[in-house]
Amino acid sequence: MGKLQRLLSVGMAVSICKFIYYNFLCSRVVRDKGCYIVPYRHTRIELNRSARIILKAHLLLNKNKYPHSRAECYLRLRKGAEMVVNGEVSLFYSATLEVHNNGKLSIGSCSINSGAVIICAYKMSIGNGCLIARHCMISDSDHHQVLNDDGDISNYPREVIIGDNVWLGIKSTVMRGTKIKSGSVVGANALVMGRIKEKTLVMNEPAREFSKINWSLKGFNDD
Repeated sequence: MGKLQRLLSVGMAVSICKFIYYNFLCSRVVRDKGCYIVPYRHTRIELNRSARIILKAHLLLNKNKYPHSRAECYLRLRKGAEMVVNGEVSLFYSATLEVHNNGKLSIGSCSINSGAVIICAYKMSIGNGCLIARHCMISDSDHHQVLNDDGDISNYPREVIIGDNVWLGIKSTVMRGTKIKSGSVVGANALVMGRIKEKTLVMNEPAREFSKINWSLKGFNDD
């Protein structure tokens, strides 16, 4: 009970009605013991009747808002969608996370900063210890069909895989079919397609390999 009390220690910052519904009344949310959805006030959740969220860690929604702000964040799972939360996920205010029809998203411990958009239309995995900066875009689909001369679709959705301890810089874009190995950093405004090697810094648009890199989750002001 102590862990639950700590999660709710912010008082009215949490939407108590949504907390009770999604953690104790909603059959579409499957929780490991001691794992909770924590929807801060003004969180917007759309969960289709056939969608499912599997919690193996906490999911914090609309986090890090300014005092008295009415800013929203958005979580949407459409028909047949599934999201597995493998590590504590913080979805900041003004961020969006969507899993479209029959999509499968597996996500580890990460911070998804304000304005970031993650859309899983097919299959996507994000590892542990990832930082997703403001206004990043991650998608495994173009969301509209491109046809070749024979009328066949040439841009089907393709799986996106992001490894552990990956840092996506501000306004970076990760396109369908991208595979970013663990420890890598994507620079600001970079457009990423294809494969990124382990512990590699990529920059520019489209992103190109710039150098090897080692980085840490520890902030400059952390104790």
